[in-house]
Amino acid sequence: MRRRFLLMTGLIGALASPAVAGTFDRTPVAPDLGLESLTRAVARDKLGKKLFQQPYATVTLSQVDVHDRFPYVESRHFQIVSDPAWNRLVIGEMGKSLQAYDGAGSAFGTFKEPRGLTLDEMDRLYVADTGHDRVLILQVRTELGRMTLTPIQVIEGVQGPYDVAVSDAGTPFSPADDLLLVAETGGNQVSAFSLGARAPRRLAIVGGLGSGRGRFAGPTAITLGRSDGVHTPDVYVADAHNQRIVHLRLEGGQLAWIGETAASGGVVTSLDTDQWGNLYAASPQRGSVRKFGPSLQVVSELRDAMSRPRSFRVPFFNVRDHRDGSVTRIGQASAVSLDEWSDQTGLRLWNLGVEVAGLAVAGGAAPEASFTLTDRAALQWELSDAATGQILLRRSAGTLDAGVHRLPLSPADLRAVSGVVDAVLKVTATSTYTNGASAVALSPIRLSEGGIVAQASRAALLGNWPNPVRPSTRIAFVLPQDAVGKTRFGIFDAMGRQVRGYDSAFRAGINEVFWDGTDGDGKAVRSGVYFYRLDVQEASFSRRMALVR
Repeated sequence: MRRRFLLMTGLIGALASPAVAGTFDRTPVAPDLGLESLTRAVARDKLGKKLFQQPYATVTLSQVDVHDRFPYVESRHFQIVSDPAWNRLVIGEMGKSLQAYDGAGSAFGTFKEPRGLTLDEMDRLYVADTGHDRVLILQVRTELGRMTLTPIQVIEGVQGPYDVAVSDAGTPFSPADDLLLVAETGGNQVSAFSLGARAPRRLAIVGGLGSGRGRFAGPTAITLGRSDGVHTPDVYVADAHNQRIVHLRLEGGQLAWIGETAASGGVVTSLDTDQWGNLYAASPQRGSVRKFGPSLQVVSELRDAMSRPRSFRVPFFNVRDHRDGSVTRIGQASAVSLDEWSDQTGLRLWNLGVEVAGLAVAGGAAPEASFTLTDRAALQWELSDAATGQILLRRSAGTLDAGVHRLPLSPADLRAVSGVVDAVLKVTATSTYTNGASAVALSPIRLSEGGIVAQASRAALLGNWPNPVRPSTRIAFVLPQDAVGKTRFGIFDAMGRQVRGYDSAFRAGINEVFWDGTDGDGKAVRSGVYFYRLDVQEASFSRRMALVR
């Protein structure tokens, strides 16, 4: 180990809680110190160190212990970052001492341009040592806040490896059937190695320079599919110059070519999957991370808040329950991103949530709602009277994966709301992560003769979610076409004094107003009861909400 130094804030102060709202919700790395991210300026000003020259990839090692007595739950989180420019890894426990490891004095010598990283459930670290055309396997051990790396195996003869991925073959904590996948950028190919024997052995290879089926032009990133946390035989490869993500599958010891999806917008440098098999692709040139559902449909994109992201990884925890001796591996509703290393950008932390995007209702003899779900969630929907808020019908749609979905409204559903002219369809998605957050989407509908769904005919105030407000809420209302430009909206305290007014250009259909518990000057208001009021031409609508701090 070389060059020990202390980072008081840690690479990440703590892993994230489930998102309050949104598919990607940025959270500070050290909120108590007012630090949004770990940047070159933070490292210089807080540590007096440069820390990195060109960080490329990052992984998190997390351990959770559950006991039957105090402290009941203990957790420790360690971060590892590769830096190919300085030929080293930066390692250490979050919030405690960090160390630089370059391999000097070890059995396999120093690194040369280390890039892609991955960890398996046995705390073995796999490093794509690009400049030496090899993959190093190191055993990670943690004790008293200190991390040590011990080289145990080396795979020689791979050609310019840029990324690595390890499959548990669907049986975590049974390493005999584990497999290593390597994206050999220099050889324009992907290789699979068995890890169960004394020495890794190449089982399969696919590739060669080209643009057609079975060919690659610069595979730069690789990852495995997942289902409920364990790996599937699916393999995803970022094919840089062909601007695509290739879907392979491990079948009978071979790599079968299944298909591909476009990845326009520059080189993808990082691929990772979460607990439910959603795929995250980081593209520095595009300046974004795209999220794909298990069927490889794009369901969301994180773009404006990023600067040339090189790595986006979802942590998995080893949870050891000392009450019964069991060990499980669980994906978290959080992620770590590594942007371009500059005074403004660097390592960031994100909560992963769920959204119901693009909710719309198509009319006709067989009306149906369509929407995009951005994460796996339990879905419930209801129809209510827009005028009174009374819920007329409530249904469960079960648990759905991320992707585009359709929700038919049956004749029986429409009969349940007969006599109502203006109704509201509310779709609620609750994340399937433990303590996962919920998302709500609304769509106004007008029920005409024959059950045909049309546009809303009058204004309605739909309510706010959540209520009580902790610390923010969204307030929804419906406007017909003739009300546009003739609408006022405001929030008032219990004495009737206006706290906040909104002058947005409202539109026909559903509108949402976001309130973060502040007044018109941006100052936080006190806890208590507040009212919100919608004025549309001569009509006025109001409802009550509670703010809790």
